[in-house]
Amino acid sequence: EHRVVGHGENQKAVLGSRNRWVAKDGTVVAEDERRMVFHAPTAQARQLDFEITVRPVGGTLVLGDTKEGTFAIRLAETMRLKRADKSKGGTILNSRGQKDGDTWGKRAEWCDYSGPVATPQGTGTYGVTIFDHPNNPRHPTWWHVRDYGLFAANPFGIHDFEKKPPGSGNLAIEAGKTLTFRYRVILHRGDAAANPLSTLYRSYAAEKGDR
Repeated sequence: EHRVVGHGENQKAVLGSRNRWVAKDGTVVAEDERRMVFHAPTAQARQLDFEITVRPVGGTLVLGDTKEGTFAIRLAETMRLKRADKSKGGTILNSRGQKDGDTWGKRAEWCDYSGPVATPQGTGTYGVTIFDHPNNPRHPTWWHVRDYGLFAANPFGIHDFEKKPPGSGNLAIEAGKTLTFRYRVILHRGDAAANPLSTLYRSYAAEKGDR
């Protein structure tokens, strides 16, 4: 699926796909449907809505406990909190007011990573915010966000984040059922303080995720 909907400032681009999860032996263990909606809500920001619905095939599907992932991006090296040249880099902030290294492994409704980026017009501050939808499993999610630019929402890594026994973060989807994850990504000019992230999150949280 790929289409453009709306007109003018309300125009949105939609990408959709259906995918199979295939084990090493060729067995299909799950299928998913993904939908991405791209939008420019303001001149200062670009927005991506991501939704994935997972359906087991042939039996219960267990999503395993790991801190690696889950909905993740890597940022430009100049935005990193810890840069190789030791110059000033980026800043991490979450919805609970925790900053930089204190955000790792913590639960929050959203997390922002902002820092300097060189453009043809000169170096400026830009940022990325990820919103965890309230309907997601284990909301508010934990954040696997590192000083070297890894930025991930992760509802599975409870063993590492909470120092609980291995497997504590396992999440089972029974045969015949589905599980949906929704995230919103905001690409913005300026740092977190220059953008009304809490207001934008409340608006997103009020959305039911209907298509």
